[in-house]
Amino acid sequence: MNKYKVKVIPILFLSGVLLLLFNLLFPLSVLANEDVQQAAGFTVKTKIPENQIDTRINYFYLHVNPGDEQTLEVEISNNTDKKQSYKVQANQAVTNSNALVVYDQPDVPVDKSLAVSIPDIAKVEEKKVTVDAKSKGTARIHLKIPQEPAINGILLGGIHISLMESDDAESKGTSVSSTYGYAIGLIVTETPESPLYGETGVELKSVEPVLDYGSKVLQANILNPNPEIMKDVSASGSISKKGRNDKVASSSLKDGKIAPNSVLPFQIDWGKQDVEAGTYVFNGQLKTENQSWKFQKEFTISKETADKLNKESAFKLVVPQWWTTTFYIMCVLTVLLFILLTGRMVIQKRRG
Repeated sequence: MNKYKVKVIPILFLSGVLLLLFNLLFPLSVLANEDVQQAAGFTVKTKIPENQIDTRINYFYLHVNPGDEQTLEVEISNNTDKKQSYKVQANQAVTNSNALVVYDQPDVPVDKSLAVSIPDIAKVEEKKVTVDAKSKGTARIHLKIPQEPAINGILLGGIHISLMESDDAESKGTSVSSTYGYAIGLIVTETPESPLYGETGVELKSVEPVLDYGSKVLQANILNPNPEIMKDVSASGSISKKGRNDKVASSSLKDGKIAPNSVLPFQIDWGKQDVEAGTYVFNGQLKTENQSWKFQKEFTISKETADKLNKESAFKLVVPQWWTTTFYIMCVLTVLLFILLTGRMVIQKRRG
């Protein structure tokens, strides 16, 4: 019995030390579940006009002619027990860094390949619509199609309706901010036979190191200059130092979309490592179901830019002094325990 204690206790102690060392080297990350968002408390419903191309869908898909004018209506149902106000916007469709087409970003600069945009032709009559409790209201958007320039292909945007905070916020000296809401698609075309989807081509406009929500990223701006939605998009890319084959960082995405005449801001996360000044090469590829495009672009990061990115980044790899000291102490203890355990086993073996 004593013979087993001599062997087992050091082994258990050694295991505990190794487990502690492992936890120090690879700490566990605990992710807390976010609270479920409260219900919006309102619904929206489009009033489909006569020039709707497809009456089976519940968003606007309109055949228009140069010089046409009409008013689009969206019914807002307030399902709560109090009066609510709603913010109404007519926005151009854009593509975010996750290759999702979004409709909730106002005042976004459009690419020069887009001759006319949704904000140019769709004007909200009332930017704030107030609806009584358990009642319905109407958001109206005036659509005016110019004689020139012509709308080629499809023009894609959305009517975004979001709940606003109560007017108490204004009385307290704070601004009224919008919360969650609905985006209703708005497609306008002068040629109904124009396809919604296509894969005519893309081009790499630029690459630039930027900070995105505190993360250091290289952003490759890939433009879809055509009046069609690109779907089933996969993209990949990597960063290498000029003259070297090893990758500094890489990223990929799949099953994405790119809005007409919009840029996909494809991002490669630099990670926790510092950005170093120097000349780099971006290698990328974008694929659709039937097409593939490859990109390569050289770019330089100045010392000033690198220092700024590293300084302003919210994610830094910092090894505290106590961790380094503890690491070396645990290594020494582990070696000593191993020698002690080995020595005891040798002595016991000699004793028979």
